[in-house]
Amino acid sequence: MVTAVDEQACWTLPAVPATARRLRARVTAFAEAAGAPAALRDDVALAVSETVTNAIVHAYPGAAEPGPVRVRCRVAEQRRLVVEVADDGVGIVLRDDSPGLGQGLAMVGALADALEVACGPDGRGTAVRMTFAAGPAPEPALPGLEQLCRLALDTVADASCVDVVRGGVLRRAAAEVAGDAGLSVWLRDATPPAKPGTATWAALREGGAHVVVHDPTVPRSPGGIGEILGLEWWIAIPLDGPDGTPAAMWGVGGRSGGRPVPSRATLDTLVDAARGDLTAEAERAALRARLDATTSASG
Repeated sequence: MVTAVDEQACWTLPAVPATARRLRARVTAFAEAAGAPAALRDDVALAVSETVTNAIVHAYPGAAEPGPVRVRCRVAEQRRLVVEVADDGVGIVLRDDSPGLGQGLAMVGALADALEVACGPDGRGTAVRMTFAAGPAPEPALPGLEQLCRLALDTVADASCVDVVRGGVLRRAAAEVAGDAGLSVWLRDATPPAKPGTATWAALREGGAHVVVHDPTVPRSPGGIGEILGLEWWIAIPLDGPDGTPAAMWGVGGRSGGRPVPSRATLDTLVDAARGDLTAEAERAALRARLDATTSASG
């Protein structure tokens, strides 16, 4: 990313539907002038659309006239692009149905290298600051957790992924689908689920393994993981960090004609192991032995 252009810009427009498109175009043009690659411009455009639309829909409920939406862009050190979206509306309102930032901002968090959400001056309005790196956001080193996908496929599942919990959102760190390199790449690049109603977020919020078995009478979400992979079941398991809170989510699933839903004993084994340090080779080896024992007993 070069900085030979103006290194900052700011626009203020009314919170009406057309504003989302206009601000998206302006920020995308700024990012292009700053030398951002096409993939990064796409991420920035999607994130701006989501945050500006959120302000348009939620910032000024019942107002006779639309309030303002401000977007500021600047080029920061280390080839980073910082985009701030702010309004003067009702401010941040906590929702009982959202375990984290909510679906829209969770998606933004997955796109951006860093995401900050705060109240405006004097507690009025909401300010969202997004930072985008010129390249992919660096993931934490996961020398052990990355191997959990292979362990799952060797013992209980046809597909598996690991998502790291960062800043209240999930970031995909590893994924594998048995016997299908193309689907493995797709699953690795897919955005982790952000909807509060999914098994992943239920496990993150409540702890323990959450199991979803596909009901063939219920239509799948088009383009979702269940449809693409042909999943018959999926289990989300939170992996505890040193402080006892979830540091990552481990997903394992069975495809049509593949592995059966794990037994209760196998689920208990997974939950118990997830409370330990599965980055340690010895603990992964112990888990593999326990899974081999429980699957043999149930078979």
